[in-house]
Amino acid sequence: MTTKIYDLSQPWGVDTPLWPFPGARSDLEFKRVEFLERFHKRSVVYTGTLHAGTHMDAPIHVLHPEEGGIYLDKIPLNNCYGTGVVVDFRHLEKWHIITPADLEAATPQIEAGDWVVFNTGWHKYWRYNNYTYFNYYPGLGPEAAKWLINKGVKGVTGTWGATDSPLWHYPLIQTMPWLDKEYRRETGKDPDVEFPEYEPCHRLLMGNGIVTIENAGGEVDSVTGKRCTIAAFPFKCEMADGGMVRLVAIVEE
Repeated sequence: MTTKIYDLSQPWGVDTPLWPFPGARSDLEFKRVEFLERFHKRSVVYTGTLHAGTHMDAPIHVLHPEEGGIYLDKIPLNNCYGTGVVVDFRHLEKWHIITPADLEAATPQIEAGDWVVFNTGWHKYWRYNNYTYFNYYPGLGPEAAKWLINKGVKGVTGTWGATDSPLWHYPLIQTMPWLDKEYRRETGKDPDVEFPEYEPCHRLLMGNGIVTIENAGGEVDSVTGKRCTIAAFPFKCEMADGGMVRLVAIVEE
């Protein structure tokens, strides 16, 4: 038996897209500083959001301390490693809200204690069609989040731009006005009536101790439909409300 490690992280750098994506942004900056002393030495200075690329949200990102909001360095490491399952949701279409029925039918079956990785197929749009990636992905709503909580999962990760569906960002007309306009035009419905909360899944999942990671990708197709070990350890930053991780799947073959 051999152990193989699959990288489920997206690459990131100066052209990393950021949520939400209405167009080009310049939030990330990499300054290269060289010190030419006895040996050539290069140090990279990075300025930008901690919520870039494949990253873990800390509970403090959406919860007050009295609600259980903690910083990234306080997340128990045991919560960042364990048995996982990579479910195939690549058949789902634009703006699909994942339902409890979808979760019940997932293969392999989601079990208590699992770290669930959702492969929506949307990682193929990363850096290729960023508007589609951040605005159209099939994603979670509060009913699915409650199902995952009741199932007792350890973590939730997806090939999506946010843990909540892009439509669950009330009031959409303020947070993502371009998407509000498009949704109304295509469906004839008011998104603020259909999706009347701002990121409910963030609060529900992290409020129940469930680790969440956004922007998975990389070699996720290679482990889809498999049970494996999932690991993603955050860096120990005392004031971080999130941070980039190297998300991996470990498979015994």
